[in-house]
Amino acid sequence: MKKYLLLIMMHAALTLSAQPDAVMARLERLPNIIEMPYSEAVQECIDQYTKEPLKSRVGVMLGLMNSYMAYFEEALEANNLPLELRYLPVVLSRLDVGKKTGDAAGLWQISVRDAQVNGLEVNSLVDERLDPVRSTEMAVERLRTLYMSLGDWSLTLAAYKGGETAVTKAVARAGNQRDFWRICGYLPEEARAVVPEFIAANYIMTYYCEHGITPSDGTLPRETDTVRVKHRVALEQVEAVCEVPLAMLRKLNPQYRAGIVPEGYALRLPEDKALNFIRNESDVYAFQADKFLTQRTTVVAPKTQTTVKKRRTPVRRRRGRGRRR
Repeated sequence: MKKYLLLIMMHAALTLSAQPDAVMARLERLPNIIEMPYSEAVQECIDQYTKEPLKSRVGVMLGLMNSYMAYFEEALEANNLPLELRYLPVVLSRLDVGKKTGDAAGLWQISVRDAQVNGLEVNSLVDERLDPVRSTEMAVERLRTLYMSLGDWSLTLAAYKGGETAVTKAVARAGNQRDFWRICGYLPEEARAVVPEFIAANYIMTYYCEHGITPSDGTLPRETDTVRVKHRVALEQVEAVCEVPLAMLRKLNPQYRAGIVPEGYALRLPEDKALNFIRNESDVYAFQADKFLTQRTTVVAPKTQTTVKKRRTPVRRRRGRGRRR
């Protein structure tokens, strides 16, 4: 009976912790530069994070952050951007590196066009939108460019999601007001929703304990290293020689769509396996290459002699002249 009452009290305390007063007080304590005011829309987003099925995903995302945080913070610091932007991928992709929505893909949900314009490679073998490092570098640069143009972080977030043109049109329709909360009614849904969701993401990734959320064990190693491959190699070859599970290799290198790393590209490995690869590199390339690298680079076609039968040109008979009478 006492245990039952204790569980009820704990549940009541957790429910109370999501009340507006508690949420507002916690938002005020966040160490942020980007404005994060409380609103009903923010509360609705927080409520979604604290209830299933999204609540379980928050635990997974907290574990994944151990692997991705360094990439995010390094790129943001290098561009002198607010560190709270590290939680934008929580909104965009739920930290699912392979997530695809329409034409967008990856942690930062980058379109094919934006990727190609900004130097990311997208082809049948490689999709750098799925590379956590390269995609983060491009996304941060885009955020910096948008902020330089718009001069407001909330407008920048809306433009990242819905396009800068949509934001400038909304500003004009709202009488040239540049307050996101005053122009959001003129924005398309995806651009209007991203700011409350971003505030809620910062809240839940900071105050998850207050809502009974426990980080899951990370599915990716915290410490990784990269090696540059000298020859085209299949992930199965690396698995066999370096003793790294194929599933782990795919998670660490999601940008290689066919499981083939082209010559000269980077391969990410658990830190303790990178040296193993370097020491056994020639063995990796040689291991069952005929089986895993079946695409031919050259072919020898048999020499055959073909003859073309000449067509006989039909002889046209000359019409005889009419008979003389």
